[in-house]
Amino acid sequence: MAAKALDELAREHADFYVPTFTVTVGERDVVRDLFLTVSNVQLDLKERTPGQFSFTVANAFDLERREFEAMRGDRPIDLFELFAFGSPVRVRLGYGTGPAVELSGLVTELSTSFSSGGTPELTIKGFDALYPLTIGKSTRNWEGRRDSDAVTDVARGRGVTADPERTEPVRPRIDQSQQTDMAFIEFLAERNQATFYMRGDQLYFGRRHNQDSAVVSLSWGFGLVSFAPEANLARQVTEVQVHGRSATEGKEIVGTAKRGDETGRDTRASSGSERVVNALSSSPILSVRAPVHTQAEADERAKAILDERAQDFVTGSGECIGLPEIVPDVNIELGGMGRGFSKTYWVSEATHKLDSGGYSTSFKVQETTV
Repeated sequence: MAAKALDELAREHADFYVPTFTVTVGERDVVRDLFLTVSNVQLDLKERTPGQFSFTVANAFDLERREFEAMRGDRPIDLFELFAFGSPVRVRLGYGTGPAVELSGLVTELSTSFSSGGTPELTIKGFDALYPLTIGKSTRNWEGRRDSDAVTDVARGRGVTADPERTEPVRPRIDQSQQTDMAFIEFLAERNQATFYMRGDQLYFGRRHNQDSAVVSLSWGFGLVSFAPEANLARQVTEVQVHGRSATEGKEIVGTAKRGDETGRDTRASSGSERVVNALSSSPILSVRAPVHTQAEADERAKAILDERAQDFVTGSGECIGLPEIVPDVNIELGGMGRGFSKTYWVSEATHKLDSGGYSTSFKVQETTV
């Protein structure tokens, strides 16, 4: 499917004229049902990290009662009760009834400021369903299971629905040793060259979609407000060697990954590992020791390290008009910036913000070639 150009996006989003948002607490829409004045709505989305929401309630302080209250008819609403810690919140940003970006989470932070210049406002922040996985540490194990099975079990134990891509192989034993659930899932993601994040109400765990088609196409000055890319050889290597010891025979094993093994690379351009050879007239090798016990596991870990470094070769941050389509783990096509930096990039972070200046999307991207 071809990337959507600016004119097609404009048709889908009513020419970007009327950005809208919805904030619900429990089953109540705080604007339409409770008549609260809400501003500065923001969603911060990242891979391998809990997503965060924030919004501000204006006119939140009753000067006569000296309490954070809002009136619904003649009945006061206690805002500290409405936005109590742990309250379920869903935030939606978009244009009318068209495509939107959403985040479901729970309240974790309340803040305000008292000054002589105006009525205090109340800012509410929180995280998506990955946040509880960062609290507490566990020790447990699985025998004769896949890593994806362990992800499903951990998520289910926290009340999170998960549909991970099936991983291979079946492992003799999987250990979680005094780790948070988040750190454990991140470890499993690293050794399977995977990523994870909440999309809607479901945990995704699987391959990065950095080889998929771009979802939108923007050019500098035409939807793309700013973009600051950087190509840096600092962390580039031509080969990764991972040293471990066989669990069955106790022999030394070495897993390897070499330039050309990177995933998601543009074959029409040069990768960081190819560029570093030309720049240094040598072939730098990264050698590490890791707790791997089979040849396949050692090779997987080496490939994951090479991929992680390759994705650091070209990075960038940018801002565009508000586009709900731009979320972590999608590709976007950026043009109008010369041969070197006009290309398709993979999105690692996206921030959607609606304030007095309108709806904007900022993002961070990665690429393996230039």
